[in-house]
Amino acid sequence: MQVLRRSALVAAGAFGAIVVAGCGGSSGAGSQSAGPSGIRGTELPAFSCGASADGKALRVRPGAVLEIRVCPLAAPEPFNRPARSVSLMRGSRPFQIFLSALSLPDAPAQKQQLCPEYAELLPTVIARTATTAVLVHLPSDACGHSLPAVSTALSSVIDGSSATP
Repeated sequence: MQVLRRSALVAAGAFGAIVVAGCGGSSGAGSQSAGPSGIRGTELPAFSCGASADGKALRVRPGAVLEIRVCPLAAPEPFNRPARSVSLMRGSRPFQIFLSALSLPDAPAQKQQLCPEYAELLPTVIARTATTAVLVHLPSDACGHSLPAVSTALSSVIDGSSATP
């Protein structure tokens, strides 16, 4: 497990992440803090849902992203959404909406922040540019939960896009 925020623990694998965030009382910024627009994440050796990140942090300009893939969750039904990977290509409206959400900055941590305790089962999201693949950091709120715009865009992609094997 890896501590990403003062009150958020994340267990991440090749097929998804579980975020468990609870009440916090101190301030502290995550490693993926607010900054210039762009997708933040970790470089991958290949544009594949099974690829392991090598640890090199990247920030990619939104205009450089050619494709976004939401990887399947390795979870039992009904939590295995998406059951197959979903790919979005540059130029489509769903791609633009999702890219905008992924480019949002994390919300800054607040002193004495009270956070609701709940877990999110989030799929792995990867992006492809002309030169690299990126394991995408999903922007989060001050409590370590995904931002509402990210959750909404992710649900829209999973429910509205055609799945690919």
